[in-house]
Order: sequence, then C-alpha cells, then structure tokens
Amino acid sequence: MDFKIYQHRLTALSGRFNLMVTLVIGLLITNILMGSLAYYAHFHQRIEITPFFGQPRYANSENSVDSQYLALMSENFIYLRLNTTPETVKFNHKRLLSFVGSAQHKVFNEQLEKESKLIIQEAISSHFDIESIHPNAHKLSCEISGVLKRAVGGRELKDEHITYNLQFRYNQGALQITQFTKSEVRYDA
Repeated sequence: MDFKIYQHRLTALSGRFNLMVTLVIGLLITNILMGSLAYYAHFHQRIEITPFFGQPRYANSENSVDSQYLALMSENFIYLRLNTTPETVKFNHKRLLSFVGSAQHKVFNEQLEKESKLIIQEAISSHFDIESIHPNAHKLSCEISGVLKRAVGGRELKDEHITYNLQFRYNQGALQITQFTKSEVRYDA
C-alpha cells in the first residue's frame, strides 16, 4: 500500500515538474520573441517631424532617413559653411565640424581652418542663395546648386554659380558628413 501511495505522489510530482518545465520553456520563448520585437522596433521605428512654416515633413529612424531630412540638413550645412563673415566664421565652422565623422575630422578641420584664416585676414563676407537641392536618400548624398555672393571689405566680387556635393553616413540616428566638395563653378559675366 505504501508503495502505491509513494508511486502516486511520484507521478503527481513528475506531472508538476513537466508542467513547470513546459511553463519555463514557454516563458523563455516568449522572452526571446519580446526581446527580438523590442530590438526590431528600436532600430526600425520611424519618427515623423513636421517643421514650422508649412515645410514638408520628414521621417527618420535609427537606420534610415528620407529625402526631405537630407535636403533640410544639407541646406543647414551649406549655410554654416558659406554664409559667413569674419565675426561668425569660427562659430559656424565649429558647428559644422560637430557633424563630421572622426575618420574625416582632421581633413575637414584643416580645410576649414584655411578658409577661416582667409576670411578673417581678407575681411570676406559671403552669402549663398540656393537654387536647387537634389537629395538621394538611398545613396545618402545631396547635390546643391546656387549662387555664391562675396564681398571683400566693401567691394563686391563676381557672383559664382556653384554646385556642391555632400555625402553622408547615417548610423544609430546620427548624421555625419563624409564629403563636402565643389563639383562645378561658373562665374557671371
């Protein structure tokens, strides 16, 4: 009789243990699924931002940006580099450098230092009027064309029609400039 009671208790304990193992495995699978869903949502969640003044909205996530965002940021970078006076050039270039990746930082810094020294020594003021912006979100690039108006002291220089190409890197929600080059320059007659 004791043996049957012992066997019954052992069977009940075994059933509880099997239930516990099943629950633990189920919870483990659920945790893995929830963790992968949270990971996916973190890196693929798109945020849509609508600027003031009725400009087109743009969207970005941790891994991608759209063309509107690239156009807006490229416009800001062009203005930081080209809308300068001897008083504002250092501040503008410092802000621009904060968006340059560490691999290109030294080259950009040297180029901007040369430009800022020339602007300060020669008392050059410049203003860039954008005519067209062509962003490419797939290549993370933007082509901006416009007219650069410069003055040395109080003397106006010839207007330059310039096209700039900007190349970007976008990772973990941070946009970095990798290339900022002139591709075409034409002077007004």
